[in-house]
Amino acid sequence: MYFKRAVVIAFSGLLIAPAWGAGYAAPLQAGYGQDRGGWDTPPSEFREIERQGFRDGIGSAHRDFDKQRRPDVDRHDEFRNPPVTRDQWEPYRRGFKRGYELAVSHLWGSPQAPENVAPPPPPPPHQFRDDDRGAPRPGDEIRQRGFQDGMLGALKDLINSRRPDPENRDEFRNPGVPYPMQEPYRDGFRRGYHVAIDEISGSDFRDMARGPGGEIRQRGYRDGFAGAIKDFGNNRQPDPNNRDEYRSPNVPYPAQDAYRDGFRRGYQRATAQLQGAPWRH
Repeated sequence: MYFKRAVVIAFSGLLIAPAWGAGYAAPLQAGYGQDRGGWDTPPSEFREIERQGFRDGIGSAHRDFDKQRRPDVDRHDEFRNPPVTRDQWEPYRRGFKRGYELAVSHLWGSPQAPENVAPPPPPPPHQFRDDDRGAPRPGDEIRQRGFQDGMLGALKDLINSRRPDPENRDEFRNPGVPYPMQEPYRDGFRRGYHVAIDEISGSDFRDMARGPGGEIRQRGYRDGFAGAIKDFGNNRQPDPNNRDEYRSPNVPYPAQDAYRDGFRRGYQRATAQLQGAPWRH
């Protein structure tokens, strides 16, 4: 009796398998076939929290594919507000983004792609522009994402008094993007990192140093630039009025207007770059 049941079950599987059709990527079942050495297996260097994000990212990409939605990692609540403690947000998001984009490459890619080699994701509907001439380049959306992550990484290193070096950041060494996009991501990351370091810890502020309160205005600029990056990283609406440093400056009362003036400028400058304003070589 047991042998007959096993034969029936195996034969049923053969009948069902062709229904997916040639060239169609069948949705994966619970666990997504991970730990079997497939394309959806988390990278061996990932820690457990990154593996969790990786698996959730793959699941989210499959749901987008099944519902025929345009792939967008930022759409998903798990990415914007990870279901982990605050100190684990960064590794979770890194894993989530890596899994999501790998699944996008697999599901939306060409069925003729070589085995275990994920093609790059489809071209985005909008490409960031390299300069005021408006000439788009391949990978500009990934490059801008790297730019954003680089600014966030630089701020964390400054807060933690770490030696400023983008290559010390895990996001730079192991980008959570498909392999063909890693160099554009690193290019953007490196630039964003150095921009944030220069703006927050630099001293070349030109016109802000002139007139009464110049030194306080420069301090406000640095704090505003850092405040905008913090708000971006926490998915807060960009508004300097939401920052405690702006509403209640820790400077003498006669200098508060100069501080707020610098703060607004720094905040607006950082927000423009984070949101994808043109940026140069």
